[in-house]
Amino acid sequence: MFVGIDVHKHQHAAALIDERGGELAALVVPNSPQGYRRLLDWLGEHDATDAVIGVESPGSYGRQLVGALAAAGLEVLHVPAWRTHRERHRQGPGKTDPGDALAIADVVRRKRGELSPAMEPELVRALAMLELQRRRFVRDRTQAIQRLRSDWTQQDPVGEAGALRCNSERELRRLKRIRFGDSLTDQIAARCIRELARDIEDLNQRIAALDREIAELLDQHDNPLADLQGAGTNLTATIIAQAGDVRRFRDAAAFARFCGAAPIPCGSGQPPAATASTAAATDNSTPRSTASPSSNNDTSPPPKPSSPTRWPKARPPAKPDARSNATSPTSSTANSTPGPTTPQR
Repeated sequence: MFVGIDVHKHQHAAALIDERGGELAALVVPNSPQGYRRLLDWLGEHDATDAVIGVESPGSYGRQLVGALAAAGLEVLHVPAWRTHRERHRQGPGKTDPGDALAIADVVRRKRGELSPAMEPELVRALAMLELQRRRFVRDRTQAIQRLRSDWTQQDPVGEAGALRCNSERELRRLKRIRFGDSLTDQIAARCIRELARDIEDLNQRIAALDREIAELLDQHDNPLADLQGAGTNLTATIIAQAGDVRRFRDAAAFARFCGAAPIPCGSGQPPAATASTAAATDNSTPRSTASPSSNNDTSPPPKPSSPTRWPKARPPAKPDARSNATSPTSSTANSTPGPTTPQR
């Protein structure tokens, strides 16, 4: 049996299906320890204590639920939201919580081997939290630099244009002592810039501390992407935070397929599996008529240049008929509107 759970902040919707995809039961429980116990009892009532459970977005509102189910010895898998979205379109229009739970359960039934465990290891969770905090600090530093440059360019645009990096230590030391003039506007602008410079310096220290902590965690737990060329500590933390435990993939190709980055050989108008031998054979089988016209061995006449499209010549006007001169000056008119006929004698 298979169970799909659509998690929400206040309550969760669950659906139970059999091995053929038939719906057996549905349940809605609150997002609380009492709701988790009710869900376990519900599984026991339907003889589904060994069912495989799929949870969408287990890292947010469903984290406590996943922990309770894993502690009960159940297999809990992570179902990405894009898979649920695709399954919902396959089943038909409409979006409801029980319907989403049914779609999640069907994804588990059909794609069980492609899903990852919903319960993340402690290292993955710790790295994900540190990487998220670092991204927040980098965003705050970027916004502080933009505000500093905006205030600075209003007072001294030439000096602001000459500063390449406002987050460097040398530039921050100068900005913390900046002065413009004795007017009220100059004093306030200089004070705002000095405060922003101190904020940027503080954010630099926080980001550097997070970098050291991330590097120490990776060293202590044997960095799984140490052999990946070009992957530093920050990039490794980002990959693990987004993809989870990368050690569950058997090789790099499986990880590339999971990320949607698997290379597909293709060419412009050519077969994707063309090799050097195939290309040589193609060159040898090329007709001689396609060779250069300047070749001495070429006996085939060169192709004639395509002549431009010619419009058909206009026909000369027909001579007027003596019998229709009185009624029609041209033959075309006579053919279209014949006049009265004269009786023959």
